[in-house]
Amino acid sequence: MAARQKRSLDVSINLVPFIDLMSSLICFLIMTAVWNQVDRLTVTQSGGPSNSEQQQEENKTLPLNLQIGENGFLVTTGVSTYEVAKGGGDYVYCHRGDPSKDIVDEDIAKCEEDSLVGALRKAKSAASDQQNITVQCGNAVPYRVLVRVVDVCNTKDSANKALLFPEVAVSAMDN
Repeated sequence: MAARQKRSLDVSINLVPFIDLMSSLICFLIMTAVWNQVDRLTVTQSGGPSNSEQQQEENKTLPLNLQIGENGFLVTTGVSTYEVAKGGGDYVYCHRGDPSKDIVDEDIAKCEEDSLVGALRKAKSAASDQQNITVQCGNAVPYRVLVRVVDVCNTKDSANKALLFPEVAVSAMDN
C-alpha cells in the first residue's frame, strides 16, 4: 500500500473577488438609499394623542374630512357636505373626460365645480385659514388614488405657497 501524504490545512483565501463584490454592493446600497428619499410622502397620523396646545388650535378650525370610496369622493366639513361621483368609472380630480388629461396644476380655478378640486375649493372658501384635512380611504381603493389625492391636497403655486390643504392626515375609513 502506498502511503498517503497529508495535505496542509493552511489555505490562503483570495480576498480580491470578495472586496470587489462588497464594493459593488455598497455602490448599489448608496444609490438606492438616495432614490428612496425622493419617493417619500409627508403625512401625519390622525387620531393620535396630542398636547393641549394642538387641541386649542384644532378647535379653531373645522373638522374637514375627505373620504375616498368605491363610488367617488365625499368631502365633509362641520357645516356642509360635497359629493364627487366617479365620471366614466374614473375618479374626477379636476376635469371630466380623458383620465390622462385630468391634470391638477397651480391654476386650480380652471377645474370644474363637480370635481375633487372644486369640492376642496368650496371647503377652503368656507374656512380660508384651514390648513389641515383628514383623508380616509376604503380598503378597495387603489394606493395610487390615495397618493394622487394627497398630491391634489398639497397643490402649490409657482411661489411654493399651498393653494388648498398642505397638512394631510391619512386614516382608515370606518365601515
